[in-house]
Amino acid sequence: MQLEDKVALVTGAGAGIGQATARLFAQRGARVIATDIDEAGLAETAGGHDNIVALTSDATSTAEIEKAVATAKDRFGALHMLINVVGGSRPGKTVLEYDDQEWDFWVSLNLTSTFRMCRAAIPLMAESGGGSIVNISSGAAVTGMGRNPAYVAAKGGVISLTRSLAIDHAAQGIRANCIAPGPILTPLMKRNRSEQEIAFMSKLSLVGRLGKPEEIAGTAAFLCSEDGAFINGELINVAGGRAGPV
Repeated sequence: MQLEDKVALVTGAGAGIGQATARLFAQRGARVIATDIDEAGLAETAGGHDNIVALTSDATSTAEIEKAVATAKDRFGALHMLINVVGGSRPGKTVLEYDDQEWDFWVSLNLTSTFRMCRAAIPLMAESGGGSIVNISSGAAVTGMGRNPAYVAAKGGVISLTRSLAIDHAAQGIRANCIAPGPILTPLMKRNRSEQEIAFMSKLSLVGRLGKPEEIAGTAAFLCSEDGAFINGELINVAGGRAGPV
């Protein structure tokens, strides 16, 4: 129960890694503001957890991000942990095939949303005595990925942003770390990939399977706990010992 009496804000909490993170943090004693644009998914996330507050929110909107942080202050009086999970991609294009609008959309969703959330949350975290930021990047930002350059570039930016956050806000008692998940068997993965593709990706892992959302959530919880208190500005690969890019 190392997270007991702490307040967390988790983005992208309507499914997958975000949902698993919100639930695990609540199970370990945290009070959680869970945000997503998926109202039905958020209801599922909060079901059975009295200490999860579901808040429909668009992580690309500055106004809605500020509302989420204000909700943490209004409901719980503090904010100690920020877990930026929101993101997404649509593989299939090279840089030659993007127009400006599409490129800007994916960068906004995957990188600018993290910047905006950190900008809104850090003052309240500092006021609360410090805390921990965990940003979810992607193994694709580490290994590369074909025909998905906007996502890869944006998630690479999340890694570099995290290192800057760690340096700039250490004096306020705020740590910032980044997780780069390998292929994770989320609902989105199941919808977008065939059984053959999932089997192929499983073979690229030295563990012999895809990761579980709960395993990324567990790493985030460790980084936010006292057990992770000496980890700052780091990238943690949680990929099962990948044998190569996907």
